[in-house]
Amino acid sequence: MNQIGPLFRDARTKSGRTVEDASRETKIAKKYLLGIENENFDIFPGETYLIGFLRNYAQFLGLDPDEMVRKYRDYKIQEQPAPIEQLTARPRNTRKYFLLALISVIIVATALFFSLSGRRGEQEIIRRREKGEESQKKSREEQGLKADENIIPFEEEEVIRDFKKGDRIEFPLGDRKYSILIDGINENLDFSVESIPFSLDSDEYVEIDFDRDGRKDLLVRPNRLGEGMVNLTLKRLYKTDLLAKEMSPLQKEKTTGEEGSGPPDVVIVKEDELTSPIPVVPKTGFQIVSSYEKTEITMSVRGFTTAYLGFTVDNGKKEEKLLKNGDELNVTAQETLRLSIANAKGIELKINNVPVTIGESGQIVAKVVRWYRDEEKNDLFHLVIDDWEK
Repeated sequence: MNQIGPLFRDARTKSGRTVEDASRETKIAKKYLLGIENENFDIFPGETYLIGFLRNYAQFLGLDPDEMVRKYRDYKIQEQPAPIEQLTARPRNTRKYFLLALISVIIVATALFFSLSGRRGEQEIIRRREKGEESQKKSREEQGLKADENIIPFEEEEVIRDFKKGDRIEFPLGDRKYSILIDGINENLDFSVESIPFSLDSDEYVEIDFDRDGRKDLLVRPNRLGEGMVNLTLKRLYKTDLLAKEMSPLQKEKTTGEEGSGPPDVVIVKEDELTSPIPVVPKTGFQIVSSYEKTEITMSVRGFTTAYLGFTVDNGKKEEKLLKNGDELNVTAQETLRLSIANAKGIELKINNVPVTIGESGQIVAKVVRWYRDEEKNDLFHLVIDDWEK
């Protein structure tokens, strides 16, 4: 049995996340995540949704999305019943001879019928065939016209309009056209980006990097939901060039070569995050990373010589460590990380995987690491390390 559920469950367990954590971070309902882990695929509303959720969940857990989809298709084939021909007994020879004789009689009777019917019958058959082909052609043209009516190209800088279920928004970028499909309109907006499903609350909006070059291409914001219609704001994002300049060298290296590989990068943002009391980025300090999505603050420390380290995570209590050569420490914070270090040159420090130099040998320093909001762009954040007393 080609089981895939345990692969997802083991990967999630190793990452230290609960199903609730995964549901909150992936925006996929808990019942669907459990359906994948328990191989209960009958609960999904359709094959497209299932494949999309498989890819999303696999990417979130660090699994290969294509490999997981392949394993699912193998599993599906194994679960299908054997063909009926394999379950029935082979016919007896007498039945075989009887069928051959019956087929011979039918062939002779058919040839005799066409011979007696003559040209009149042939013309009637040809007329009906042409009529049927014409009807099928007309039906295909009508269906094609109806399908084209649901395709809505977006070529403006910004547009605000109503959409209904089944509408497909085409977004041209370079020599490609990317699509957003409106799947459902209820309390939430259900939509798919290149066949990958998402769900959006009324107090959320989404920014999409279609070609995965590290820069957002399109903003989609629901203004009103109800009565089978959704009013959306679609806006091209031209802040991408500025963001590229503000990215650290490590971020630029990370995005280099990824363009066009993998599914689009979709970031869902809650409106209340934009109005939360996050201070504006200071003029001083070292800017570690810039992002349109605040992530956890991770710190990894390695000692080279004896050094003192005191740290406070968010609003918690201060902890203290005496690091010696070879000692290692990993710390995670959500909003703020405060540091007190004696003999700063005696440790190697990385914040969100970016090496940070904070002082010289024997020097005592006090630093604070936290997220700040950009002065001009409310949805852009910067992770900065600065002097504590400031």
